[in-house]
Amino acid sequence: MKNNINFMIIGGDCRFSYMQKILEKSGFSVKRIYPGEYKADDFSNTDVFILPVPASRDNININAPLADEAFEIKDFLRLLPEGSTVAGGLISESLTRDIEKRRAGVFDYYKDHDLVMKNAVPTAEGVIGILINSLPVTVDGLSCCVTGYGKCGRALCLRLKALGANVTVAARSNKDLSNAEADGMSVCRLDDLKKICSGFGALVNTVPARIIGEDVLSSLNKDCLLIEIASAPFGIDFDTAAKYCITAIKAGSIPGRTSPVTAGKIICDTVISHISEGKT
Repeated sequence: MKNNINFMIIGGDCRFSYMQKILEKSGFSVKRIYPGEYKADDFSNTDVFILPVPASRDNININAPLADEAFEIKDFLRLLPEGSTVAGGLISESLTRDIEKRRAGVFDYYKDHDLVMKNAVPTAEGVIGILINSLPVTVDGLSCCVTGYGKCGRALCLRLKALGANVTVAARSNKDLSNAEADGMSVCRLDDLKKICSGFGALVNTVPARIIGEDVLSSLNKDCLLIEIASAPFGIDFDTAAKYCITAIKAGSIPGRTSPVTAGKIICDTVISHISEGKT
């Protein structure tokens, strides 16, 4: 891959600071801009724009948690040059359409299979860190539940089990339940979770759909720690959890907070691979 490609990183968290360093060490020209700190020429000379994950949290502004000002998507689109490429995570359908209307290429690096597989590891480790720092007991011997058994769910369950936790997987899919059971986990159907949840010391949701409502929350031990790692609309009803005085932690974007170097490299490698293979 030729190093004459000009990158621009817009917004994002600490992952993207490390991404910038990786790209620069690889010999690429890289700019990282924040709201109010850019020129139109910066855009016209850029080949690849890297947006954060999620690209936007409100469909109005680019996600820029480290910036003091908002950077509106409409301003980004206005400056986006024809023929360039936009890489972002969890890009909405509407933003994808708007980018394509500008005759620019677009790809969602969070749909890349290898990235999702690799990203599951720092996510799982981050959740375990929260459990260790938040609970008054060890993970060894902890009775816990993980809802969903996708890539993140499985990575987390295997590590919890290795640390001595008693892990139950709750899922709807027969395939997920079979895979979890084959990995040595206890299993139950989501519809039956309320019948067995009173003994859990922690419950981690990985499913981006409302599945932990009042029926489950009213049956939980009040000392049970809830951790949400799914994206919006989230699986846990936080208002109802508060009503029952159950601690619930929103732990989205864990890799960016707990393992930013590793997570930044994973995203960077995915973007470089995509561009080098001419997939856009």
